[in-house]
Amino acid sequence: MTASWLGMDVGGSKIQVRIEDQSGDLLLDQQWPTGPWSGETYDRKAVRMAELITLACSLAKLTSPPVAIGIGAHGCDTPEECAAMTALMAQRMPGSVFQVVNDAALVALCAPGHHAAGLIAGTGAVAVARTADGGWLQTGGWGWVVGDEGGASGLVRAAIGEVLLDWDRGHADDLLTQALVKAFRVTHLLDLPSQLLRLPASDWSRHASLIFDCLREGSPLARQVIDSAVASLTAMILRLRQRNAHFEQVIAAGGVISHQPLLFEQLASALRQQDATLTLSLLQGEPVSGALALARQVTPASNPSLLPRGE
Repeated sequence: MTASWLGMDVGGSKIQVRIEDQSGDLLLDQQWPTGPWSGETYDRKAVRMAELITLACSLAKLTSPPVAIGIGAHGCDTPEECAAMTALMAQRMPGSVFQVVNDAALVALCAPGHHAAGLIAGTGAVAVARTADGGWLQTGGWGWVVGDEGGASGLVRAAIGEVLLDWDRGHADDLLTQALVKAFRVTHLLDLPSQLLRLPASDWSRHASLIFDCLREGSPLARQVIDSAVASLTAMILRLRQRNAHFEQVIAAGGVISHQPLLFEQLASALRQQDATLTLSLLQGEPVSGALALARQVTPASNPSLLPRGE
């Protein structure tokens, strides 16, 4: 019998499963579409995850269940939700030890030593960190209607707000104004807000990149949007520390911060101004590695022979 560990990253659009043996050798790395998720019951989500875990174990030709399974699940936003999902998975697959956390926590778990905060700035924006007792804290992640500053959706919403304020001041000639009107294909800038309600956020959040383009071309409005986003992301991370999360590094992931060096560099500088020892780095690899790290952490200590090498 070969002992194995399984990590699962359940994102909004895809689910990735990775399985390794006791030596850390890769046995399987597979992806599937997430399918229906947001708004589904815990039971239906547990069924979906259990089905894919069973399929992954079959594809990896495992002869016994994984020793432990770590899962980062999109939408598990509170300790109570994560505990409920952990219990459901344990009931469905009693042969393995389970731990379910928010999918953003996987970014932090990818850090060496696991003493890091995780920051995701993609379509949305959320930060997570671990407390001294092993629990998880989360800041942000509220969605574009009231938050997600620093994420693509929040950036576009804020950009439209700046354009409208500029209009109220009697101006409509900023590069950002022109770019948004063209991107959304509206006849007048006052039609911009309605586009956020008419189209899914996944459609219009892609226009976040033009804010950075306008910034490079000297747009004062774009500068205000980016400065505000950096301030919000910085505050999001510092709130974790204010709630007694201890970390000296922040691991960042997500399409916006990964593909916009201006945002990354400005945020890194802002964090250093708050604490010279606080570093920011981009995630190397994939978040599912954090799920595997979580699985190794929850391996039963009562059976040290099953601990992965190096633990």
